[in-house]
Amino acid sequence: MILPCLRPMLAVPAMPFDAADYCFEIKWDGVRTMAAVDEGGWRLWGRDAVDYTPRYPELDVLQRWPAGTLVDGELMAVRGGLPHLPSLLQRHFLTDAWKIRQATRWCPVQYVVFDLLYHGGRCLLREPLRQRRELLAELCARGAVPGVLWSAGVVGAGTAFYQAVVASGHEGVVAKSLAATYQPGCRSPAWRKIKPPARARRRPAL
Repeated sequence: MILPCLRPMLAVPAMPFDAADYCFEIKWDGVRTMAAVDEGGWRLWGRDAVDYTPRYPELDVLQRWPAGTLVDGELMAVRGGLPHLPSLLQRHFLTDAWKIRQATRWCPVQYVVFDLLYHGGRCLLREPLRQRRELLAELCARGAVPGVLWSAGVVGAGTAFYQAVVASGHEGVVAKSLAATYQPGCRSPAWRKIKPPARARRRPAL
């Protein structure tokens, strides 16, 4: 089975809030990336279906996951314990294979995953986020691989979480309805990005 090249679901801007039916996660400052493991091996791609696979050869560890897996996440470089987008962008646009191999040393990446869209070849797009995240947490726990991290979050206490996340130096928070289905390529109010006003006009995420 060859999995589809889905486009990521997008969020709308919002203010901090609390809600028992929402999950709140760190808004990772990196490059939005989808990943699939299927009969064709493993693949990475971005918002506009641009192939990122050759740019990040070290993520071939994703092949340890079962075939028929498709996840949504964020690629990032870390400096001082926080995502550092400028470092990642220095690497992201490299095309020369030798330079890319060298970049795995001076700019190692982490892939933070936060949604599971296909599991064992089964489409989960119409399943609620609560179920998709439970399955993804299990997958990450059973099939832990170097450089691939699970995006944990909190349920309900969004305002306090937002304040703590921003105080620690992160970009902001993404709030997601636990009942929401996944809408590829759509900007939906079921997902809400919450950032300090001064950061709200940063460049669009890749």
